[in-house]
Amino acid sequence: MKSLRLMKTAGIALAMMGMYAQADAQICATKEADARLAKVAFIDTTKTRGLADNYFLWDVGETIYVKFMNGSPRLQEMVKQYAREWEQYANIKFEFVQSGRANVRVMFSQKKSNYSMLGTYCNSVPQSEHTMHFDSVGLSASNSWGRTVVHEFGHAIGMMHEHFSPMSGIQWNMDTLYADYAKVGWGKDDVDNQVVYVAKQTYTNGTAYDPKSIMHYPINARHTKNGYSVGWNMVMSEGDKRMAAILYPRDGVRANEVPRINVSEYTTTTIKHDPVNQGLRIYPSFVVSTAGVKGTVYFIAIVFDKDGRALPATDKSYNVSGAVATYRNFVLEPGQVLSANKSAPDDFELFIPYSQIPKGANTSEIQVVFKTWVSGKDEFKPIYSSTPIAFSMNR
Repeated sequence: MKSLRLMKTAGIALAMMGMYAQADAQICATKEADARLAKVAFIDTTKTRGLADNYFLWDVGETIYVKFMNGSPRLQEMVKQYAREWEQYANIKFEFVQSGRANVRVMFSQKKSNYSMLGTYCNSVPQSEHTMHFDSVGLSASNSWGRTVVHEFGHAIGMMHEHFSPMSGIQWNMDTLYADYAKVGWGKDDVDNQVVYVAKQTYTNGTAYDPKSIMHYPINARHTKNGYSVGWNMVMSEGDKRMAAILYPRDGVRANEVPRINVSEYTTTTIKHDPVNQGLRIYPSFVVSTAGVKGTVYFIAIVFDKDGRALPATDKSYNVSGAVATYRNFVLEPGQVLSANKSAPDDFELFIPYSQIPKGANTSEIQVVFKTWVSGKDEFKPIYSSTPIAFSMNR
């Protein structure tokens, strides 16, 4: 496995929209999972429908390995049965394994939520953690296993929530929406991210809005200004089936391909004082693999104060969207697997001068977050965000 140190380092100045905001969340669910990504992340005339995030798609024809972390044989068999419905229309295969590494790890509990990581983001989650969750009690009581399993495995192959479609034209009644969702424990951010978010047009893959999609939330008429409503869609729509075929075509050629970057095996970010060069040397440890098409990938370290607020940058040299940060970027071809700080503890380094970190009570202890972004089709796409690493500025 090659190291990233073999690649050329580019300049420092960069401007990315919302770099340190919660734009990173690739946890896509019927209810958000506990956030791994800290809160420190169109008109069309075609008949096919759907919405998907092409940056997190699997390779066409890929076998996706699925492992159950718990659950009775009856529950496991129900999941297998309904998950495989996607295999009828998408050129992918689910292989259920009992041991070893797996892409999708399924957990059952009495927690009242069902969710899944989106597509290949599963590979960024440590093998000891689940990537998909089912409420075993609630689903058994409502007898809605089929609809829920198909929905969540739709997320697992890269399908997004259909009500995010920019062609939906949904006129939300925000006051009522916030009030009703608050009753089930959702805050404003949850509603904004899971219900009223509007995706970019490229995520439609040239398709139209599909209110019958299995990936659509139900919408109560009281939640819209014009009484528009959508019921519980219990089975795949024809649009879902066509979308699966577009994303994973039988001929093996995906039309709307983008740079697909996956960060895995992230362990930690080591931070060291460098009194000679008067700065911090930052060493995130991870593996990056590439697929799709060639793209420019940015590996970024952003600095926060001890309370999790991004430190405001004072100049343009170490500045990412107004926050103190540093980065290195590489143009990567598809089919590469590169490591950082794995074969050696310091073969990939990021550096921030002391002078960039303002002195104060909140900056005697700082937090550093490692992020990965890719430059895709007309956007900078967030790919990965680590948990914050605390570090003392005392030296």
